[in-house]
Amino acid sequence: MKNEIMPFPLEYKFITATEEQLGFNFPEKYKAKMQIDNGGEFGISLSDEDEDEDEDEDEDEDEDEDEDEDDYIESWFLFPFQDTTDIKRIKRTMGHLVEEHKSTREIEDFPANSVAIAHNGAGDYLLMRAADDSQLGEEIYLWRHDDVEFIYLIASSIAELIQYE
Repeated sequence: MKNEIMPFPLEYKFITATEEQLGFNFPEKYKAKMQIDNGGEFGISLSDEDEDEDEDEDEDEDEDEDEDEDDYIESWFLFPFQDTTDIKRIKRTMGHLVEEHKSTREIEDFPANSVAIAHNGAGDYLLMRAADDSQLGEEIYLWRHDDVEFIYLIASSIAELIQYE
């Protein structure tokens, strides 16, 4: 998969600093992925979930339209950890996890004990939820701004969501 936003490798000290600022500890697999590529763009297909919601309403939909929905890949952007190594990295990590966490805390119905790790540019977020007071679970959930009552489990870990080496 090609990343249009070129992420940099990340030193572990920046992850630790973010965890201290947020008061949450990220799962080890997530930290390992972000050390390789801090941020970036990826695509995921969410059409199966969307079809399940609309199944009763749209039973008569044309098969060609269903095939088009199956092929739809939604772009998502991982929030990077803030990296203050140099000016270039500071600029590339301006929309970092701590700033985005502050922003999502202002959303009235955003789930408590959650940290947004990615966005799609349309007000929707992928998030991790706290398994206890401070440890975030490996699971990744989808929160849609227009369907705030529901949080959908979409991956058991970052490795399932995004393939990386």
